[in-house]
Amino acid sequence: MSHSREPTAKAGAPALRPAVAELRALAHPLRLRVLELFAERPRTTKQVALLLGEPPTRLYHHVAALERAGLLRLTETRKNRGTVEKWYEAIARSFDLPPRSRSGRPRKGSADRRALAMAVLEQSRQELILAMQRRSHERPIVARVVLAAPRERIAEVRTQLYDLVKELQREFVRVGDGDADAVERWAFTLTFAPLSGPESRRK
Repeated sequence: MSHSREPTAKAGAPALRPAVAELRALAHPLRLRVLELFAERPRTTKQVALLLGEPPTRLYHHVAALERAGLLRLTETRKNRGTVEKWYEAIARSFDLPPRSRSGRPRKGSADRRALAMAVLEQSRQELILAMQRRSHERPIVARVVLAAPRERIAEVRTQLYDLVKELQREFVRVGDGDADAVERWAFTLTFAPLSGPESRRK
């Protein structure tokens, strides 16, 4: 780590349930990538810009928006050649987006949750297209499986998928000081959704 304090979101920490303001701040593909890099370890905006191949001036207002929404927090300031460097880290490593409340009614900010989901899928689509255009010995994996499971076992499948995501996060998401330049980043995007809803079953 760049400094000795422990990260706010440790491995295995519960997923954060975002508020509406947080969802709106995240519903932008570039901000998703920015937040993912701050989740790896504390960094400056310039460091994130270098990793993304973007000019720092393009990221400053995105970082400010993430900080205002409570998704980033300032961890340290350092003086460097007459300027002040600001180091940020993400407050959590994952975000849970339950679409409905326990009563079955849409939660507050449902439209923002849909916008965030679409931003995640659009970012994944762009990354997949670029990956398939590159010549590499490691090809991206694209798989679609339609499960026909008894309704009472769907919760079991959800748990298995969630456990897989948490296991990968515990092992690979955090990046230490010595690993920053040596790692290769791959994105893992998972969707698990019904092919028909209650309305369709009634027909």
